[in-house]
Amino acid sequence: MKATTIFSMGLVALLIIVVAGVIIPNPVKGLILSEAKASGYVEYTPMEAYDLAKTICTQCHSVERIKLYCPRCGPPFVAVVPHMQTFIDNFRKSKPDMEFTNITQPQAVAIVQVWNALVGNWETDFREQDILKLIGQYDLLAELYKTPVEQRPIEYALSMRDDLKIGHMSGQLDAQKDLGKKPGDNTKSTTGPNQ
Repeated sequence: MKATTIFSMGLVALLIIVVAGVIIPNPVKGLILSEAKASGYVEYTPMEAYDLAKTICTQCHSVERIKLYCPRCGPPFVAVVPHMQTFIDNFRKSKPDMEFTNITQPQAVAIVQVWNALVGNWETDFREQDILKLIGQYDLLAELYKTPVEQRPIEYALSMRDDLKIGHMSGQLDAQKDLGKKPGDNTKSTTGPNQ
C-alpha cells in the first residue's frame, strides 16, 4: 500500500510540474507548445500558421516567388506542399552547412491553408484522383482536401483578411497575366483562374 501511495503522489507531483510548465511563462513552455503543434496535438491559430508558413517556406523560396504562384503555374498547394520536404532533403545534401526545418504533416496542413487563403485555392480545377496521387502518403492532407473550405479553420479565417492576401487572391492578376509569355508577345491574355 505504501508503494501505491508513493507512486500516486509522484504521479500527482509530475502532473503539477507539467501543468505549471505550460501555464507559467518560461522557455520550456514555448518549446513544449511548438512540439505539440508540430505533432498535431494542439491546433495552430491562423496567425501562428501564417508565421509558420512564412518561416518554413522562405527557407527555400522568397515570398515574391510564392506570390507569383498561380493556377497556370502548377497544382494546388495541397498537392505541392508534400513535395517541399523532398526539396528540404535535397538542400540538406547540397548545403550541409545550412540548417533546414522539416515539415510535419500537421504543419503541412496549416501551411496549405495559409497559402490557399492568401494566394489562391484552385483545388476544384483539378481531378480528385490526380490531387490524391500527388499528395501520396500525406493522410492529413488528403483529409484536408476532402474538407470544405468553410470547415478549414485557418484557411477560412485568413481568407477574410484582405490585408494579408498576396498573389492571385490580391488582385495580382495583372502582374500574373503575362507569366509564361515571351517578351514582346502581345497576344491577348485571359486572367481567370480557370484559363
